[in-house]
Amino acid sequence: DDLKGKKVLMYCTGGIRCEKASVMLRKRGVDDVNQLQGGIHRYLEEFGNDGYFQGLNFVFDQRVAMKPESAKPAKVVGRCVECNDNYD
Repeated sequence: DDLKGKKVLMYCTGGIRCEKASVMLRKRGVDDVNQLQGGIHRYLEEFGNDGYFQGLNFVFDQRVAMKPESAKPAKVVGRCVECNDNYD
């Protein structure tokens, strides 16, 4: 009920979970549901360093994490819940 009447934007690693979640939200009466088609994975492929994504995109295969192709290291955007240090 909290999302009814609001614009919802979802994104996930590859887009599959967003597909399923958007169907569920629409069934529950949320009309304005949007998603990043293809997820962060496709976004990084398309925009690379020219996009707005920061940090690492964790994937579920041997790559472990993806980042924009760049000479500089990926920005660490996460924090440890125990000690509050930067952590990805």
